[in-house]
Amino acid sequence: MAEGKQVSVILKNEPGELARLSEIFERNHINILAISIQNAKNFLMELFRAREKTGRRITMADHYRGILRETASYSLIRLLVDRPDEAEEELLSNGYATDSSKVLVLAMDNRPGILGKMARQLALENINIDYVYGSAMDDAERSIFVFHVDENDWERASTVFSD
Repeated sequence: MAEGKQVSVILKNEPGELARLSEIFERNHINILAISIQNAKNFLMELFRAREKTGRRITMADHYRGILRETASYSLIRLLVDRPDEAEEELLSNGYATDSSKVLVLAMDNRPGILGKMARQLALENINIDYVYGSAMDDAERSIFVFHVDENDWERASTVFSD
């Protein structure tokens, strides 16, 4: 387990934006190790559908339509890069809105059940996973996963995988 710093950036949801972001990193020799892209509109629609399915009170449809109009133009990009401080500095100097947070970066064996084992270890410590993203090629021996937990749980979470 390694402690990582995730850089988050809001991009316009239009053709070429990811290419422009990637070019900034290429010019500055910053390598992307992991990436997650979430279209804000799709996220809100999923949230709306989940609330509907769980029977939770639904906010007025007009309210959701207004939010959807505003968010349709943006995507949230979460990045794990080899030089996060420099990445954030370059993004800011190029006019991007950024944020950063600590994450747990786990390199794991690439086999069935490993992600569940890691999630169970956090659950046993009563630590909720806010979100996780990761990947591996089918024939790769190792995979990488990025876990985000609440900052109040960070210290305990970082010790779960210290062995």
